Amino acid sequence: MEKPKKGTLMITKSPTAHKTKDAGGARPLSYHNWIHLNPGDKIIVKRNGTAPTLGTVDEISEDASYFWVWIDGQSRTLIFHGDGSTILKVLP
Repeated sequence: MEKPKKGTLMITKSPTAHKTKDAGGARPLSYHNWIHLNPGDKIIVKRNGTAPTLGTVDEISEDASYFWVWIDGQSRTLIFHGDGSTILKVLP
């Protein structure tokens, strides 16, 4: 089996929980940690039934309950708690 290249997004499943990992330096953020997002941050958005997409945080509400993200090559999208999205912050 080939070793994944750096920066490749890997989805792994464990018997107890579903976790998303990125070999290239991204970490999953729970809803409670969205407060640490800032405009300009690079993130990966994973939604049910779609491939992970790279985007840039545009705006965040004061309470960080929702935020807007520019999905690369697409449009501005609203992310909110309960929409089923998994957010990974790309580390510098």
